[in-house]
Amino acid sequence: MLLFMRKLTPFFLMFFTLCFIEAGIIADYSDARSRGGGRSFSRSTPKKTTTQKSTTQKKSGMSKGLMGGLLGGALGGMLLGSMFGMGGSGMGILPLLLLGVAGFFLYKRFAAKSSRGASPGYQPPRNDSPFGGAASAPPPPPQAPQLSGLDEGLHQIRQSDSGFDTDYFVEIASDVFFKVQAGWMRRDLSSYGHLLGSQLASEYETQFNEMKAKGEINKLESISIRQVKVVDAGSNDGEDFVTVLFTANLLDYTVDDKSGDLRSGSMTEPVKFAEEWSWARPAGTEEWKLEGIKEV
Repeated sequence: MLLFMRKLTPFFLMFFTLCFIEAGIIADYSDARSRGGGRSFSRSTPKKTTTQKSTTQKKSGMSKGLMGGLLGGALGGMLLGSMFGMGGSGMGILPLLLLGVAGFFLYKRFAAKSSRGASPGYQPPRNDSPFGGAASAPPPPPQAPQLSGLDEGLHQIRQSDSGFDTDYFVEIASDVFFKVQAGWMRRDLSSYGHLLGSQLASEYETQFNEMKAKGEINKLESISIRQVKVVDAGSNDGEDFVTVLFTANLLDYTVDDKSGDLRSGSMTEPVKFAEEWSWARPAGTEEWKLEGIKEV
């Protein structure tokens, strides 16, 4: 056992070292960029129905159980010699023959029904006669194809907004993206505060006050968007949401608000980043608000 643990020691050391390294990278990255915050969203998931066994299979199982019980009782009675009032003293050959014929007949009848019920191609006979007898039930209507992921979320939104256009939404979201970046550099919410949800606006106000107290300005310049696309959408608890992924390059650095001296970052080396921006609104309205920003 000791030898086995010694062999595993290098692997444990490597695992914990990688964990600490990864934690340090995540912490540094989070400290360098603090514009994320606000709420997160998830769409409601339709409940799945449990598949039940067919009536034919249930009847087949019940028939087999019933047949087994009948045959078991008959054989038990024959062995104990207690049938036809014989009081355990046995019986003549005629009752035995009658029992044998009846048992064989019942066995063949139930076995034929069971095999028909278990056959994959078997269909119960229809009885459409207007003179009594219940007609067979009509076949169930075809089910709509199941949607998944983003398509399911957009379908949920279009339940109350049939004209929702993802391309137009991306266009407006891009405009808001640049307005928020410009307002961030000014440490001011006045020009775009009405576009933010209350939680995100409060967090931004707190960060602006901290930057002013430190005498810092975070500069975001030469922004070049590489990709904008809707990555998630849906409805939950009477609220629609849409999440847009922004992938971009920019110059991200911090300067002293009095002297303009560089405090952190680089004025010449662009950085790449990816962020998910989530908008939400009460279902059935057009009151979209930017509610959350998450770094990817």
